[in-house]
Amino acid sequence: MVRRKQMKEASAEAVPVPPLQQPSKIPNALRFPILVLMSMALSSALYAGASNFGTGDLATVMRRRDQWWEITGLLVWKAVELGIGWWGEYDGRCFCYLSETIRALERLTNFPGWDIACLTLLSHMPYLYLLTTFYAVRPTTMWLGICIDVLSTYLPFTLLRDSSPIHKSEVSKDQVANRSILNDLQIQFYTSFLAAAVYGLVVFASFRGWLPEYLIVHFEGLRDLSGAHEAALPFLILGFTLSGYAAQSFLFVPALGAKPDVHDMHMAEFDPETATLGQTVWYNIWGYSKRSRTLIKRTATLAFASAMQTGLRTYITVNGVEFAGAIGWAAMWASAAVLVGGVFWWVGNVEGVSN
Repeated sequence: MVRRKQMKEASAEAVPVPPLQQPSKIPNALRFPILVLMSMALSSALYAGASNFGTGDLATVMRRRDQWWEITGLLVWKAVELGIGWWGEYDGRCFCYLSETIRALERLTNFPGWDIACLTLLSHMPYLYLLTTFYAVRPTTMWLGICIDVLSTYLPFTLLRDSSPIHKSEVSKDQVANRSILNDLQIQFYTSFLAAAVYGLVVFASFRGWLPEYLIVHFEGLRDLSGAHEAALPFLILGFTLSGYAAQSFLFVPALGAKPDVHDMHMAEFDPETATLGQTVWYNIWGYSKRSRTLIKRTATLAFASAMQTGLRTYITVNGVEFAGAIGWAAMWASAAVLVGGVFWWVGNVEGVSN
């Protein structure tokens, strides 16, 4: 019985899984411009269509964008946002790390674009959350907007980008580190809940502290502040469950699955007695493992994208918002992203986790 089981496992490892998606035949030089055009066109079409099904209340808080720099700024940032995902090689798949019992379903959904979808959700959500909480925009409008923003980035990436092995559970341990940990559904749940708790705690502390007065001073035309005064921490954490899962997928999973690279080998050979001043400075600044470097870069990307997307969109599109107000609201979410990254760094450095 044992030998039969071992032969079955060996044959399963030996048989490669054919990729579901074939490499794109579009020239590399044209892929990114096509990606930008597809994403912008899809977003415009979906928002235009959604205006007939429940997004009309957004028009009541929007201001006219009649300055060329306002429209240009949003378009340029959209291209930059897509470029971050494109050249940052953010891709993955739709269902992260499913168990063996539903592996067949997993292969049907193994498309690239999941990383950029998670980044889009996390960076676009604060703007829509502001409108729902303080401007009486309906929650259905917020979720519809999030779906449009995510789909308008996810679908073009799915068509134009190849998938990464970091988000596939059928790859070998030689390609991805800590595979058994990443496949553990219980760990997925706990880390997602932990990220949701961090977001909830940051928002709750802000609601109970500096934020209400700050909103009154810098946000003209607020309709309701009861969302800040009546907020309960358990419900905030529950409301950020999806954000927690996206943060876990974008930050924790790629970092924990990162394998040591050439940089790690060079850092392991570092000798403080023979190293030059430049080598010593570089070692102290960037002498981290591949896992830590991956987490640092992705956390910085998430904080930057959250700050830029939230600040620009809030200041340019919402009527009566001062620049300082948009910066403060964006800074709160960027800080939450940094704290989530710090918590994941702490979790990833426990015993039993390989570097």
